[in-house]
Amino acid sequence: MVKQLLDLTNYDYNPHALPVMLAGVLIFFIGIFIFLQAKKNIKNISFFLFCMSSSLWLFTMGFVYFANNPQTALLWYKPFTFFGVANLTPNLYLFSVAASGFLKKQRVYVVATFVVTYVIYFLALTTDKFITMPTRYFWGYYPHYEPWNYLFLLTFAIVFFASQAHLKLAYKQEAVPIKRSQILTIRISLLFGFTAFFDFLAKIWAIPLYPFGFISMFILTCLLAYSIVKYKAFDIETVIHKTILWFFSFAIISVPILLSYWLVFPYMVKSTVAQMVFGLMSCVLFAIYMRLIQPRIDHFFQRRKANLEEISSEFAEKLVHLREVSHLVRQIKETIVNALYPQWVGIFIYNEKKKSYVIANRGNMENRLSEFSQRHGFLDWLQEKNEVVYRRFVAIDPKYSSIKDEAEDYFDKTGAMAVIPLVLNDALLGLINLDKKASLRRYNALDFHFLTTIKNQSAIAMSNSLIYQNIEEQVRLRTKDLVEAQEHLIQAEKLATVGTLSGGVAHEINNPLTAILTNVQMLLVFTEDGEAVDRESLELIEAATQRCRTIVQKLMAYSKKPVESDKMEEVNLGDALSRVVAFLKYQLEQDNIKIATEFEDGSHFVQGNHNELEQVITNIILNARDAIKQKKKNGCIHIFLSQKEGHVELKIQDEGDGIPTNVASKIFDPFFTTKDVGKGLGLGLSICQSIIEKHKGRITAESKSDKGAIFTIRLPQYSKVKEAYSASH
Repeated sequence: MVKQLLDLTNYDYNPHALPVMLAGVLIFFIGIFIFLQAKKNIKNISFFLFCMSSSLWLFTMGFVYFANNPQTALLWYKPFTFFGVANLTPNLYLFSVAASGFLKKQRVYVVATFVVTYVIYFLALTTDKFITMPTRYFWGYYPHYEPWNYLFLLTFAIVFFASQAHLKLAYKQEAVPIKRSQILTIRISLLFGFTAFFDFLAKIWAIPLYPFGFISMFILTCLLAYSIVKYKAFDIETVIHKTILWFFSFAIISVPILLSYWLVFPYMVKSTVAQMVFGLMSCVLFAIYMRLIQPRIDHFFQRRKANLEEISSEFAEKLVHLREVSHLVRQIKETIVNALYPQWVGIFIYNEKKKSYVIANRGNMENRLSEFSQRHGFLDWLQEKNEVVYRRFVAIDPKYSSIKDEAEDYFDKTGAMAVIPLVLNDALLGLINLDKKASLRRYNALDFHFLTTIKNQSAIAMSNSLIYQNIEEQVRLRTKDLVEAQEHLIQAEKLATVGTLSGGVAHEINNPLTAILTNVQMLLVFTEDGEAVDRESLELIEAATQRCRTIVQKLMAYSKKPVESDKMEEVNLGDALSRVVAFLKYQLEQDNIKIATEFEDGSHFVQGNHNELEQVITNIILNARDAIKQKKKNGCIHIFLSQKEGHVELKIQDEGDGIPTNVASKIFDPFFTTKDVGKGLGLGLSICQSIIEKHKGRITAESKSDKGAIFTIRLPQYSKVKEAYSASH
């Protein structure tokens, strides 16, 4: 047998064998391609087995056609060709139930189909009840089927209709649109492939009908392969259309040439010149076709690709000039919208502080998710794979099986149809979400190629923009630190001057104060209890002298030369205010200025130093007096004491001209004063602010033109300070 098959004298050249063998080879490579897409997927495996059966059938059928005797033809057909034909039935059934999702329920019938098929094959191989000596036709030898082989044809028919029934049921039950489309494509493919059944007419009744089954099987294989890879957005429609147009355009050129050659062949045999002219004309026509016609066909089908490449090139040029993240986000959105026309584009950027991805272009997406957690399995997958993901593919592509639920959760929450990760150096910088197209058409291969290009360019640009933004932020913070340091240096220099000044002041003032205080205390000793008026005056002089001494000491403390301990205790701010008013009342009355105080009910206790607080109140009241005297000869100072939201609030309002707008921000600066030369050093409000801040409080000033100024002091209520201390300890 082997010797006869290898004997070349048993074969003659037959052009009818070439297309059949070519179809077998192409089907073989299609099967390999589909198998490599998902090696563990049963649907891909069953399709691969179907392709191997078809390839074995068609390729060995070519040797049957090449055979120049029936014995050699039968030796090829029975063990090899019919083995491929017989395996078509169970493999096709296996593929149909795998595609419809009924493999578990139908596995018994799948096994039964394989068993019946191999029994028939074994009987056909060992007996003459199924296949007998081939008949010679114009295309070559073709075997004859005996009546017992009708069992094989019946099995094929049963499997075909069962496959259609399963696919129809799966189509009705399927909810995912892309899966429904896939199942429908398979059903249509099988209906078309059924035309290969007419090949058996020549085998059964010896009808000389050209066996075009190889064409049906090739188209069937292509359609089934397309149904599997369709979700990958292969632009197969363009390939088919382009191939058809090429075929017809080529036929327009080649058919007239071949027809002319057939008509003039008898005359060209006799004339070498005619043969040369004909050959030259043929070459010219083919050159015209290749030079003019085919490029235009290519341009017609590639114009969309050329437009996207042009947009991508322009986008890359614009990125060079973009530094701000906001400008980059806007450019990415505009580029995608102008190229693909999605209904919306959402761009998320990773926020380091929030540890999440935050929407960067809110725009018309108020109703959509604005922030997405970093801790999401799908985002980890995107960071690792770094590829564009189309929502339609998640439910059907086996490579998404491990992340299917997380991916569907992401698309449900974001409302996106496609997501483009921006990954650089294994870091997911951001995400671009696209909705479906405004035209409602699906994204195709060209679209995804364009998005991949945009993705890579955008990731690099986004990284650069974020680095630039980070550098700017660091520069801003560093500049702020330098400004603050400079302010501290200026303050330190001024305080050094204050220290020198306060030393002299203390020396010059403390001596007369000591003499006054000593004499007052001696007078008090010799004053009788009945002399109440004199005694009261002496006590006021003593208290005022003590206050002068304390002021000098606080001036020393302000200059970083402390002269007494800062004792903090419970202080009734109302009592401190009353003491100051009592001390200044006589002096103010001499200047025709009244003091009106208003105390709200409640606790006015704060934690602090009563001398310092009295100093602050005194300073502000005296400033209010000076403001009134600059405007008019008399007036009133209004003082309000209240309790608000855990704070004690003191307001002192004058009836002066108010604080000019151009100096409002400087009034608490050391050495700043609006008074005439010799009327003040500008330390009063600066010292007041320092004291209040030391007491964990706040002093502010507000002013309205011609309505005076209001100074507000807010200090924590003593009870709140005590609670906070207890909680911290």
